[in-house]
Amino acid sequence: MGAGILFLGYGVICLAIGAGVDGVLEKARDRFSGNDTNALVAMMNSSDIPLKDRNLAIWALGQLGDTRAAASLEKLLTGKPCEHASAVCQRELKKAIRHCRGGANVTRWAWKPFVL
Repeated sequence: MGAGILFLGYGVICLAIGAGVDGVLEKARDRFSGNDTNALVAMMNSSDIPLKDRNLAIWALGQLGDTRAAASLEKLLTGKPCEHASAVCQRELKKAIRHCRGGANVTRWAWKPFVL
């Protein structure tokens, strides 16, 4: 029974992440053209977008794990500690780059086919 609850919880988390990515994609598609990755990269780089939403775009790019996004993500790395009040999250950037470079993402398989 315990394993079943864990499996169910894992499934719910996977679907929630997928729904979160889909929500960020909707925002990006409403404002920017191109495929999903291009729209998210444009959102991430736009100074007209609130910092919170730019960070969400970085997170979504990492969840998608598209190798085409890695170079754009890397351009935002500063090598400095996070300054959340004035710059995109460096920790989230590093995670997104790792996922786009083929790093393990244990939830993507469950929702990615439904998003793209």
